[in-house]
Amino acid sequence: MIFTAVFYFVFAWFREQVCIIVCPYGRLQGVLLDNKSIIVAYDYERGEGRQKIRKKEVREEKGFGDCIDCNQCVLVCPTGIDIRNGTQLECVNCTACIDACDEIMDKVGFERGLIGYNSENNIEKGEKFSFNARIISYSVILTLLVGFLVTLVFLRNDVESKILRLPGQLYTTEGVTIRNVYTFKLLNKTTESYDNIKIKLISHAGEIQVIGGNITIPKGGLYEGTLFILIDKKDLHSSKEKLKIGVYSHDNLIETDKTNFLGPLKID
Repeated sequence: MIFTAVFYFVFAWFREQVCIIVCPYGRLQGVLLDNKSIIVAYDYERGEGRQKIRKKEVREEKGFGDCIDCNQCVLVCPTGIDIRNGTQLECVNCTACIDACDEIMDKVGFERGLIGYNSENNIEKGEKFSFNARIISYSVILTLLVGFLVTLVFLRNDVESKILRLPGQLYTTEGVTIRNVYTFKLLNKTTESYDNIKIKLISHAGEIQVIGGNITIPKGGLYEGTLFILIDKKDLHSSKEKLKIGVYSHDNLIETDKTNFLGPLKID
């Protein structure tokens, strides 16, 4: 009943208020726009004054514009604004008002484009679109961001590993060998499964014992487990060693990870 009430509230009323109250797009848009920005705009030079259309009426002689005050642009707006009042924070550039207005213009025999993509300077002064410093700077920043995102996508590993010492557990000593217990997670980001997984020490001589035997990571899946790392005392140089660990599939290195290894304060 709670979920039903919440979803009814969202879809019956709040979905339109998201654009007005919650969504930051309008605030960001307001900061970035100037009079040369291309936006969804009403051509007030052509549309005013507004007047309902009448048969055999010569609108130009009476000083009427092309807007016939049908209010279709307001009715179709998901946030309920009147685009004829100018750019507003609630506008999400869905262009529903453009489609509705063009349809009305076709019916009454007027030219399309009363509402369309325009700049304030284009409407008021007839200035055509041109690249300026702001557009160039925005384009450069966007290109850098897209390039950075693409680089991250191509450089990411197919398998992500996380090996952490088990919280609250100290090391144990077995003769000349120090042992620490760890939990590990292996995340497969590909659409193919990985089998015959082996976890080996790269930075130190030692042994890794995985509880559970063979490891297989399903496609798009996560494998969690526990392992022990055993290192001889003579191979340790401090009480907190930095280890580098490799994850192998069929002897091919697919991921590396780093973790800490605790030992005694004094190494014999």
